[in-house]
Amino acid sequence: MNEEIQKQFYELELYNQQVKKLQDELGKIEIMKMELMKSIESMNGLKESKEILVPLGGGAFVKAEVIDSENIIVGTGGDVFLEKNIADVIEDFKKSSEELTNAETMLKEQIDKTIKFINKMQQDLEKKVRLMESQQQPPASTSQ
Repeated sequence: MNEEIQKQFYELELYNQQVKKLQDELGKIEIMKMELMKSIESMNGLKESKEILVPLGGGAFVKAEVIDSENIIVGTGGDVFLEKNIADVIEDFKKSSEELTNAETMLKEQIDKTIKFINKMQQDLEKKVRLMESQQQPPASTSQ
């Protein structure tokens, strides 16, 4: 097999790895969106009931009553927390979800483009390999 074809097979493998990484990122985004939507649903639920379940770990929970259902404490990163109005937090989470949806769309487009490129590259490689194999085969003898 000549070096050019070997190089293209290697590139093809790199593109396949890139698609896998993009798909992994897509999965992470989907999980983050689900967590945001679940949080929004829980915050909206505080309007109807002040009773919540507080996780203790290991699958154990305790029932508790929310004292202040108008304000939520949110993490801003680096062990920093802010108290914010629940409506503002819900709006922030909705915006974050929209941003994640946009990122998800862009990732899906990138995955589709890369897969199309991979398919074209595979077809080209298959043609080259067939051509190379046909050139290496000795012509059929016509002896009687």
